[in-house]
Amino acid sequence: MNYDTKLFFRINGLLGRNKWLDAFSRAGAMWLIVFLFIWYIAINFVVAWPNKMQVFLPIAFFCFLWCVGTLISAVIGFLLKKPRPYKTYPQIRLFYTPLSYWKTFPSDHAMTSFLIFFSGLIFHLPFAWSILPLVLWICWGRVYTGVHYPFDIVGGLATASLVGVFGYYLSLLLF
Repeated sequence: MNYDTKLFFRINGLLGRNKWLDAFSRAGAMWLIVFLFIWYIAINFVVAWPNKMQVFLPIAFFCFLWCVGTLISAVIGFLLKKPRPYKTYPQIRLFYTPLSYWKTFPSDHAMTSFLIFFSGLIFHLPFAWSILPLVLWICWGRVYTGVHYPFDIVGGLATASLVGVFGYYLSLLLF
């Protein structure tokens, strides 16, 4: 058994032992990403209103970067064909069944949440650094609830970093 799987079993083994930790992790795994996206949209409205172009430009730019990241993630997932932990190890504790089960690496939730964070940094949004703990909470929750291995999260971070660097240099050219 490799280190990734051992670490997964250590983290996932905590599931069901503490109802507060279960609730905390489930919220991070399932719902917090929605809050991050709403934060990203709302903070753009607060910072740039009434200039509509300044409001929608970072949102449209994030959507473009997300499409690029999702395409890269899908290609990697298709090439590696790594199944989710509960498909490989049916004995693990699973908090919920995810909508998609065809791939686990890289984590799309980790990629998306880190991409929101990086987009906030690219556009110098206030409180962008304060969402980093929320991004890490999402990553923790995905492993804790049994839908991702820890290295899937690292893969999502790597994909978001690659797309974020591309986005940063693209923003320097365009804006």
